[in-house]
Amino acid sequence: MTTITRIDTATAVLPLPAPLQLGAMTVTRREYSAVQVTADDGTTGIAYCLSREAPMVEIVDRLVAAHAVSADADDPAATWERMLRGSAIVGRVGLVRRAIGLVDIALWDIAARRAGVPLWKMLGTGDAPRDSMLVAAYPSAERSPREVADEVLAQAGGWTNVKISRSPDPAYMRELIAILNLELPAATGLVVDVGFGWPDADTALTEIAQWGDPRLTWLEDPLLPEDAEGVARIRRESGLPVAVGDEVTDPAVLKALVEVGGVEALRIDVVAIGGVTPAREMIAWAAERGVPVSGHVYPEVTAHLGIGVETFARGINPYDPAPSFILGGPSFEGRVRPTDAVGLGFTLDPTVFRFERD
Repeated sequence: MTTITRIDTATAVLPLPAPLQLGAMTVTRREYSAVQVTADDGTTGIAYCLSREAPMVEIVDRLVAAHAVSADADDPAATWERMLRGSAIVGRVGLVRRAIGLVDIALWDIAARRAGVPLWKMLGTGDAPRDSMLVAAYPSAERSPREVADEVLAQAGGWTNVKISRSPDPAYMRELIAILNLELPAATGLVVDVGFGWPDADTALTEIAQWGDPRLTWLEDPLLPEDAEGVARIRRESGLPVAVGDEVTDPAVLKALVEVGGVEALRIDVVAIGGVTPAREMIAWAAERGVPVSGHVYPEVTAHLGIGVETFARGINPYDPAPSFILGGPSFEGRVRPTDAVGLGFTLDPTVFRFERD
């Protein structure tokens, strides 16, 4: 049996050219955490995530890694169970589950590399192009709705959906949405990401009513995901489709959004939910109920899962510098096609991530 012998970690901090306002949060930099897992035959697997300023590397090193070392390199699902149970006293949800997810993704990378196949083939999801969502613009008071709309329109061709974040100024949003509803290509939908920016359904409905007649593929993350009843009310009274689930670590919260909130799409963060192993289970559960799943960031991984893929513009962009350190991965041509390379099919720029070794 080939076993896991070591797990190395690294952190990279990359500044943004200008602050981003995401709901109630202001983001001035992107901090990433990464793991490199090594098997005793020399095969390595990698994964990365947005740390959101949390001590992800420390959690992997102190609470998770020991439960993966010596595990079967060809059975990541069994290793996931070991990691979960080994840290269960502190980590069935929350940051520890994110750390488990980071390691789990790298373990699936190793398993597929050892099998000599791309991960999508091991998972049985096929390589058909995935529906895509481009994170296209973050409105700000310094730029007019016309300027922001032009930024979106310049990128929109070929994508299934384009996404903008919400401005807290209803008049601004009314003008911006009206322009995009009129000028976007007919085949490209519009998503507005609220980023959990509203405290309750009453506030949300009051503001939405001032947006005019928005035509959206969905309204994303209007409330904290634990408020499934509030989400259901927003859907019912606004008439807008809703998708929720970003950053959720507890599968029960995602299930309640479907069963109580009746969301049009379920958003899954493959790292936050605990990795490929539980993501597969959640995707199958949603499919049984006819609910499509959209991946939250990490397109290099979600493309293998057979779900909708979210991405920022490739190359250097002002919102997320991850594409600058991803080497390889899927093709982005409007819709997203997973790579035929073995494993996850990408690596991390070694000048950005320097893995700590004993």
